Amino acid sequence: MERFKDILKASNLKSTHQRLAILDCIERFGHVDIDTLYESITQKYPTMSKATLYRNINDLISFHILEEVKLPHQKQQYEIKKVPHVHLLCSQCGSVEDIFVETKALLETISSQSGFEINSSFIVMNGICRRCSGKK
Repeated sequence: MERFKDILKASNLKSTHQRLAILDCIERFGHVDIDTLYESITQKYPTMSKATLYRNINDLISFHILEEVKLPHQKQQYEIKKVPHVHLLCSQCGSVEDIFVETKALLETISSQSGFEINSSFIVMNGICRRCSGKK
């Protein structure tokens, strides 16, 4: 929780219990949609409204503390902002994993071959996770 207080302070945002609860919950889930997030937070803070949740999420996104994760055929999800990474989406169970691999060379190759100036990227790879494939 202290880490989140420091992050909020560095962004000149108040460490409200709502923001801390949102960040704590998202960290626990890794990737979470708004309905699951709301359900989880209201167990501890039953008076929090969805409007308050949305407002705080939008603030945290605008201050680059959270990121929206837009996955194909799934509800929009949220995660704590991290270094660039790839999302692995299981087509059977719908789980989402982060894998941290260097993407700079790939983006540079795409940019040089296409002449397209890439400002940001979001990479999702679909497949079957270890759990669903039975591998350990």
